[in-house]
Amino acid sequence: MIYANKLAQAFVFVAVVAVVAVPNIAWARQDVVLPDLAPREVEITGDLTIVFPALRRQPLVGFNPPPPVPDILSSRLPFAEDYKQPSADLPPSPVLPPDPPEVTAIANRTPMNGVMSASVGSHLDRTLAAEIALRYSQNSSALFDIEYHGTNGQEPFAGSTANSGFDYLKSDIKLSTEVGPVVFSSSASGFKKKYSMFGLIPVPGAQSVSNPDRNFYGAELSLGISSSPGSRLDGGIAFKGGMTALNTDVFDPSVRVDPVTDREEKFLSTSGRLSIPIPDGFISVVASGTTSGLDAGTFPGSTVQSGYSQAVFSYLYSRNMNLKAGVAVMGFRSDPQFTSDRPRSLSYLSPVLELSYTLSSAIRLYAGNQPKLETGLLRETYSASPFLKDEPVLLPSLTSIDAHSGLEYLSEFITTKVQIGYREQPYQRYAFQPTSSVNGYDRGYAGLAYDAANMLYGKLDLGLLLSPGMQLGIDAEFRSAELSDLNADIPYFSPLSIGGFASASFLDGNAMVQVNFRHEAARKVDLIGIQETSSITLLGIEGSYFFTPSYGLSVGVRNLGASPEFWQWYPIESSTFYFGAKYRW
Repeated sequence: MIYANKLAQAFVFVAVVAVVAVPNIAWARQDVVLPDLAPREVEITGDLTIVFPALRRQPLVGFNPPPPVPDILSSRLPFAEDYKQPSADLPPSPVLPPDPPEVTAIANRTPMNGVMSASVGSHLDRTLAAEIALRYSQNSSALFDIEYHGTNGQEPFAGSTANSGFDYLKSDIKLSTEVGPVVFSSSASGFKKKYSMFGLIPVPGAQSVSNPDRNFYGAELSLGISSSPGSRLDGGIAFKGGMTALNTDVFDPSVRVDPVTDREEKFLSTSGRLSIPIPDGFISVVASGTTSGLDAGTFPGSTVQSGYSQAVFSYLYSRNMNLKAGVAVMGFRSDPQFTSDRPRSLSYLSPVLELSYTLSSAIRLYAGNQPKLETGLLRETYSASPFLKDEPVLLPSLTSIDAHSGLEYLSEFITTKVQIGYREQPYQRYAFQPTSSVNGYDRGYAGLAYDAANMLYGKLDLGLLLSPGMQLGIDAEFRSAELSDLNADIPYFSPLSIGGFASASFLDGNAMVQVNFRHEAARKVDLIGIQETSSITLLGIEGSYFFTPSYGLSVGVRNLGASPEFWQWYPIESSTFYFGAKYRW
């Protein structure tokens, strides 16, 4: 009882203290301090360790139910009939498997292909041509080319005993061998042509014979070394040497022998090129030189020397624009070529420029200037002008300025190139009709001279692929040229020249018809500008058919229509019909 009273007193005391203290706490003023959300100082008290829970791949086997095993009745039989696919209704293929090569060809391992053709026609016109390509090793090849064309000709003038017959033979052999990054090449060629100078009319009382024959022949050898395709450095060097001879039977040997109608030339030439790549472009250097000796007993270098060299820097300015800039040096030197001749020399320094801009993958615009030097060797001169006098002065032609601009368009079916330009030629070679007799002939000889000339021109080249078996090509050139010193038209220089072809093949390519044409406008033939030849149009049609993969026949006509006359007093044979045979393998 005593402990109970003491416990009650203690409880009362605690209750009184609580009642008195609580009001004092509730109503007392407190200073609230909030936590600093952006502390100026952070104390690192430990290391941060990130621990990911361990991942375990569930097993792949054991989740799917086992594949069901079909229950096939023992009485069921497999399907044994033909299974017809939808493509089985297609017609049989027209393509036949190729015939296997002969055993000898497999044993030799020497791929060879070529084509041979021969024809005969009116005026006993005869042709023979062969092209053979031979690859006798993996990196070596050979190309053989031979061509012959002859005719007995026809009477060019009424009541004359002259005839326009000729014989022409040409052959070439080219060899090429690739050894690592280098390609070695060599070639040998020769030609012989005999034709009648039937346009020559002797002066009365002269010892010159009528209808003299001219013999023109020569041979060349060449060696070259160049980089193989795809090489980083593109370059090469080539050497060429040869001789050319020409003589005209102007006088009867039993009456008079005159060496003035004989001309012989020996020559050597070399050329080289090198292209060095640089960032966004390349630097290219080109150089060539020719030296020749005229008349019997001479040697190369004793008469005429000429050379041309240029250095060009090419830079890809942008994705569509390319710039080329450089300089060219060219010139020649000539000793007197006969007793009354004089030495000559000329040199020029000209810029080389080109700016090209690609509008699209098919269209390209370009503009620039490209000088040029053409050597006047005996073979080149008489091939272009076959009725020149016997001993003209042979010199190069120089073009110092050929400023031009143009457009190219290339697509799957159309190829087009249009160009206009201006040429300045300080030394231009041209043929003309002389006003005085030559070697005892009143007419029929053409002279050769040199003068400064300038020319405006426009060119068009167009190729159309009308269908896989039909093609059409046209080339045209419009020219306005004159001799600067004489202020006269250039003789034998047409102001308009148009040519082209059209071909069509059918019967799986075994049959083909082709038409060729060439038109030359009227030309002045003398320096005075009085004499003029009429315009000429040459038209030829040929059809061929291969009745087996290797053998075929051809028929055609050349110079359809009236006798054209490009050189005065020398009309070309007209309407020469022919037929022939072809063999290819």
